[in-house]
Amino acid sequence: MIFSSGKKESYATLLPWLFTLSFILITFLPRSVDDTMFMDGVTYAAIARNMSEGIGSFWQPFFAHSFWLPYDNGPYFSGHPPLQFGLQSVLFRIFGDTPAVENGYNLLILTGYILLVAKIWQKLLDPASPFRAFDWLPVLCWYTVAIVYYSIPNNFLDSTMGLFCLASCYFQLSYLKEESAQKQRTLWPLLAGICIVLAFLTKGPVGLYPLAFSAIYAVSTPSYGFSKAFRPTFIMLTAIALGIAGILAYTPAREFMTTYFNGQVVQALLQKREKAGIGWAAHFTLVWELLRNLLPHLIACAILYVLSFGFKWSIPRDKAVSENVLLTALVAASGIVPMLVSIKQYPHYLLPALPFVALLFALLLVQRIAFIMAHKKQLITIALSIGVLVCWGATFRKLATIPPDVHSANAKQLRTLVPSATTIGICHDLFQRADIHANFQRYHHLSLSTGIDSLKYVLADSACLSQFDLKHDSIVPLHGGYLLIVQNP
Repeated sequence: MIFSSGKKESYATLLPWLFTLSFILITFLPRSVDDTMFMDGVTYAAIARNMSEGIGSFWQPFFAHSFWLPYDNGPYFSGHPPLQFGLQSVLFRIFGDTPAVENGYNLLILTGYILLVAKIWQKLLDPASPFRAFDWLPVLCWYTVAIVYYSIPNNFLDSTMGLFCLASCYFQLSYLKEESAQKQRTLWPLLAGICIVLAFLTKGPVGLYPLAFSAIYAVSTPSYGFSKAFRPTFIMLTAIALGIAGILAYTPAREFMTTYFNGQVVQALLQKREKAGIGWAAHFTLVWELLRNLLPHLIACAILYVLSFGFKWSIPRDKAVSENVLLTALVAASGIVPMLVSIKQYPHYLLPALPFVALLFALLLVQRIAFIMAHKKQLITIALSIGVLVCWGATFRKLATIPPDVHSANAKQLRTLVPSATTIGICHDLFQRADIHANFQRYHHLSLSTGIDSLKYVLADSACLSQFDLKHDSIVPLHGGYLLIVQNP
């Protein structure tokens, strides 16, 4: 065993975990205090806030009286299932209308991922394996993917859905790893099925991929036997069927899900919604994004393998590691490949599969990293200690230099100029800017309209000033070159 004594165990776990968590804070902490998120996350927070105030309901989520896309511009927001909105609305009811709600929610999601990735790592390896102490490694591999550290603070639905998917896989793994005498228990696969239903209610059919986990485990573990995967899969399918049947039996839920499926899923498959590209290459957008984001991981693998070969490190083949490499690779593929059918692909769609990509790279790296840590303890201790200090230095520097967000700042400035929950005008060329819609609704309940002639307040920029009577109308400068035109009769 590489690490056996208390001091060695502490060296192998505490300091690397401190470095890993410190590295996470570099991006997560500054992004959690700047009131700046990608417009999707701001939109979802606005919907949840509205729901908490009785504006809209769980099965009829409401964003605003305006929307920048033609697809979701109905009487209520049907672009995605409503579970995350409902969860966040509970927090809004408790804590009030504050950005701390979505930021606190993101922290809960981040914590859930860290715990589950570490727990799955420990479940994958035998209790006697010396590599169980490296549960920080898959977490570090996960958060060093640019998509992850960009997306987690951004309140994406994919983050919540991915967490439910990961929980489902963890519960299945808990069942599959139990002793044969305990396999009669249905709790683990039942919980796994419930998590899949919750993932589906967060972002639709893409949350169903954990259904393949038990079968993939049986395929990648020859000693297990494929027939043993039937029982947990059957239990999950039963739980999912009952859950979906219960949802569809409720009329408001059935009406919402029908509108969502026809407007989002079908239209995306028919290539009538947003597109990542044109032609056959658009189907592989996620593959290119994955490879681009994994470049640091591939370089790290190449360096360590070249070093181990060049210096002839004695690293025997570990059967459990090899089997789990295949398992994690296939599970990751099961979460990515089905999405390639559509050409509506964005990088954050990869989030649910990335924990298994991280586990895969951690398995590829762990033996060589363990070898280095066992033979270069003092050097690694110094390097990790310096790394912790550098991470905290970078975090404080980012906190001290947070740039203001133009659209959220403008929305907050309008609180002193425009009554809340009103519709204001906006120049036609600005209407498609989603950040304006999202932030104005999130921070001041404002809707937007291009019918500017009949509205007192209009958001403009220099390009459309000629539409107004500047001799009679008042002009209030806003951030980023925007202007509030107050039209006087």
